[in-house]
Amino acid sequence: MEAKFLASALSFLSIFLAIYAQSLDKLVPNYDNAEHQMKFYDIRSPLVLSCNVKDGTPGGVLIWRKNNTAVTEVASLKGRFKLIADENKFIIDKTDTTDDGEYSCEYNGEKRKIEVIARVVVRVPSNTAVVEGEKMSVTCSVVGTKPRLTWTYGNVTLTNATDRVIVKPDNGVPNAILTLDNVTLDDRGEYKCTGVNAANDYGQNTTTLASDATTLRVKSKFAALWPFLGICAEVLILCIIILIYEKRRNKSELEESDTDPQEQ
Repeated sequence: MEAKFLASALSFLSIFLAIYAQSLDKLVPNYDNAEHQMKFYDIRSPLVLSCNVKDGTPGGVLIWRKNNTAVTEVASLKGRFKLIADENKFIIDKTDTTDDGEYSCEYNGEKRKIEVIARVVVRVPSNTAVVEGEKMSVTCSVVGTKPRLTWTYGNVTLTNATDRVIVKPDNGVPNAILTLDNVTLDDRGEYKCTGVNAANDYGQNTTTLASDATTLRVKSKFAALWPFLGICAEVLILCIIILIYEKRRNKSELEESDTDPQEQ
């Protein structure tokens, strides 16, 4: 009983100290996840960072940095952001894949970090056609901060557990390429690529996953033979028709020559 009471008291004390410490902070960023100091954004959408200044010294200036470099000196940000001094905000109206990283706000020597994470976006071809017995290879194109990819077929997660299935990295992203050797007609169906990152681990909408699927269509190994046989049959029929026509024409000409008047 005493141990349980002591654990509760310690938990309450830690929460109280955290709140008290936060109340003493002069800089309070607008984290999406305060525990890990993270802010999340969707690529091509606005990114708004704010840093509330408590009891600021009159005339003080809030400085924004990315990866320890003033945002005004970052080449990839030039002409793409705005600073609203009255609201202590840094805004990018249309974000790019390169806008993630470590940002910070500084005021009178105090500094707070903000880890900016781009949510994952994945794309795969809508359809993949393979001839029976050949190899399927599909690449999952992905953007976002440190993505983690998985492939599924129905309810089965595909790994390197079998000789036929191989998942390998592409451009430093693990599991980006799915390869299936010796494809059979039973392999037809939907193959889904799903991507997650820290935004899914620590964000509010952890159940919203980025995913896209390709439908595998398997052609029979004899699929190319049937059109060829059809063409051969058409040629054969055409030859027979021509032969019959020529025979009938020759016969008609012969009969006409027999009925012509004989020269005296």
